Amino acid sequence: MDRKFPYISGDNADMLLTILGTSAAAVVTLCLFVVWAFPWIKYDLQYLRTGLRLVRNIKRRTNKRDFAVDCLERQVRERPKQTFIIYQDNNYTYEFVDQKANQIARAALKLGLKAKDVAAIMMTNEPAFIWTYFGLQKIGLSVSLINYHLRHKSLAHSITSCKPKLLIVGQDDVLTEAVHTIRDDIKYIQVLAHGPTPARFNLDSLTEIAERESTDTVDYKYRADVTASDIASFIFTSGTTGLPKPAIVTHKRTILATAIFSTFNFNERDILYETLPLYHSAGLTIGVFSVVQTGAVMVLRTKYSARNFWYDCRKHNVTVVHYIGEMCRYLVNRPKVPEEVHHNIRVAVGNGLRKGIWENFTTRFQIPRVVEFYSATESIIGFANIFNKVGMVGRSSPLTRLLAPAIFVQFDHVTETAKRDAQGRCVQIGKDSVGLLISPVNKQRTFEGYFDRPAENEKKLLYDVFKSGDVYFNSGDLFYVDNEYFVSFRDRTGDTYRWKGENVSTHEVATVLSAVDFIHDANVYGVTVPGCEGRAGMAAVRLKDNTSIDSKKLQEISAHCAEQLPAYARPKFIRLQREVNLTSTFKHQKVRLVNDGFDPSITDEPLYYFDKVSNQYRVLTRAVYADIFVGKITV
Repeated sequence: MDRKFPYISGDNADMLLTILGTSAAAVVTLCLFVVWAFPWIKYDLQYLRTGLRLVRNIKRRTNKRDFAVDCLERQVRERPKQTFIIYQDNNYTYEFVDQKANQIARAALKLGLKAKDVAAIMMTNEPAFIWTYFGLQKIGLSVSLINYHLRHKSLAHSITSCKPKLLIVGQDDVLTEAVHTIRDDIKYIQVLAHGPTPARFNLDSLTEIAERESTDTVDYKYRADVTASDIASFIFTSGTTGLPKPAIVTHKRTILATAIFSTFNFNERDILYETLPLYHSAGLTIGVFSVVQTGAVMVLRTKYSARNFWYDCRKHNVTVVHYIGEMCRYLVNRPKVPEEVHHNIRVAVGNGLRKGIWENFTTRFQIPRVVEFYSATESIIGFANIFNKVGMVGRSSPLTRLLAPAIFVQFDHVTETAKRDAQGRCVQIGKDSVGLLISPVNKQRTFEGYFDRPAENEKKLLYDVFKSGDVYFNSGDLFYVDNEYFVSFRDRTGDTYRWKGENVSTHEVATVLSAVDFIHDANVYGVTVPGCEGRAGMAAVRLKDNTSIDSKKLQEISAHCAEQLPAYARPKFIRLQREVNLTSTFKHQKVRLVNDGFDPSITDEPLYYFDKVSNQYRVLTRAVYADIFVGKITV
């Protein structure tokens, strides 16, 4: 017997070797064929490997109830004296922040609050925001995060939306004044301020109450009944299309949010530069919670400053910066400074970075890696670009959809909803196409939606999509899927308008206009023109500092648009803005601009229209407006 294969005869052993050799060759041949036929599969394998690792980590943390506040207490045990927050040249350790949070928790208990009650905080980016939030979480409260830029009706609406028992206002007289003006609207809510306030406001100080309390760890029993599906926070939409809506953020979702930073191995040696508002999901849920989960350091600024950006990053040895796309564009538009290439930044992570800015941003500032992601506070689906591929937010192939079921369907720009076929079913798009992102809703993938907003929640759902009874989340966002299944954001559905039978992307037109040398910013939208079907394109632009408009520059805009855009997509009207109206997360506010339209009697800002006869932009006077209105001048 041949001893190379015990219990197998020599002839059989030779046959087995032949079979194995043939099988191995077949496997190699098959692998080569797959790679040749499906070259994009190499990306899928890496994407799935990363995704499966994150899923396992999320499940483990969810099962352990490893919520954000639990992460803070773990870091206190493991690294109490390590710096957690750097703010205005002051360092705050994990231990110190936790002790302040313990005092806040005890103060809240003294005020009669208990687990699953709601407390609202209205504070700027400051360390007290963070220890106040964690203090409330220590006793199981749901925290409503109020945008401190809001005033009057919007402010009162946001504060009362989630029925809080307590409102905590930051140590800023401007904020206290804003709350004071709406006291009659919130008279059933107890209001406390951080620090002393002027006597005329008649507010008790939460700080004084808390400082009398112990800094010892708060007993876990106060939050023992809080589960992963309970509400951690209420985070409000930016209000670009109406009053802000409170999105529900569960404790499980806070765990999910930190997965974005996990894609680039964010760890305890990293130093994050955070300038995004903490009342929004990007700054708090993604930024702060990722720092706490890993035991990293955070450099916190009250607000973003392009002038101080590189100075801060170099001074504090920042390794990761958290951006919104417009922040990057502001940096690119600024004069060069030595600090911009002498830094330790290894990753820039965020969303909304336009492709046209991306390459300039990474090349000029020598940023080795960008992790662009797509997500929304209320969304059940998201992407992350782990391949450093310019302009993309991630990928979605038939294989990756097994892990993250993102589906792209045809969109009807007339009805502004998913297009249906003759059988009433949605139609999936193929590669090299633009489609509406939807994702199935089921027991594993629940849609929490907005608090106490059943009608608004219904608007985010599609029924009987591919078969009777199925339910899908409607993201309201359009994406382009390329030939390798990489995905890039195209536009919000409400930001796409139809003109001359064609669909126009406001994002695309704004990107083209922003490339003009003397234009600082462009906000594109559609306006109604009497007698015309659809909406004509209009751009509200702001020029760079120390720049004025003249006929030559108007001609440059016209020539640039003619070169870069089809005729139907070129703006028919231009509004020259003195200041750009942005939300605190750098999103353009369009509602007022759309309502103003191109009527020169409504605004004193210069208006221009595209004169088809002379092929150039001309001043839009009241007389011209009247002629357009009655059809004497066509656009």
